[in-house]
Amino acid sequence: MSCAKLLVCDDHPPIRTAVMHIAKGLNEAIEIIEAGNATEALALLEQHPDTELVLLDLHMPGMSGFDLLSELKLRLPSLPVVVLSSDETRATVIDALERGATGYICKSTPTDLLAKFLEHALKGNIALPTAIASPARAERSTQSGPPGAPRQGLAGLGLSPRQVDVLACLLRGMSNKQICRELDLAEGTVKNHTIAIFRALDVTSRAQAVIEASRRGLQVGGVAG
Repeated sequence: MSCAKLLVCDDHPPIRTAVMHIAKGLNEAIEIIEAGNATEALALLEQHPDTELVLLDLHMPGMSGFDLLSELKLRLPSLPVVVLSSDETRATVIDALERGATGYICKSTPTDLLAKFLEHALKGNIALPTAIASPARAERSTQSGPPGAPRQGLAGLGLSPRQVDVLACLLRGMSNKQICRELDLAEGTVKNHTIAIFRALDVTSRAQAVIEASRRGLQVGGVAG
């Protein structure tokens, strides 16, 4: 793993310290910047525009992590934001993904597994709780093969190269307008590509697309599951 800069935003110093130790265990050269609330996080990101990943708690005093997540996706749409939260409910995970999070790590995750999730996130990969990334839609997933069967990758989706580009942007939490600017496409074209992607993945929302991409182990322009 190359050297990276990571912002940890959590109002509990012990959590920030724990993340720092785990990250340093992955790469001693990694730079960690710490924020105890949303205001500090936004100020630090202005001072450190080369930040490559944000780890964000959802429940903090002042601006909530949810609101900060939405703000970050407006200001810095290409910056990956992974939620690190004690809230393990599926609805909360879905909400965070719908707001543009590129991953979700539960604080109850064992240290060794948390390190693996963090390593995935630093590489630009999707990091999701097993209970979410595993087929919660199990009864509908049988069409992709029995448990233990090889996962279907990009080649099996039948997407065009441009649709793959759009999928990569979706997995980065970008909105349609942001994708338009990123790929120089008309908004109607992006919507059509998104519909095709949802159809190929057999999903109906962006959050489901991220989960399904993770379940299938997709590799899209550096984004993986």
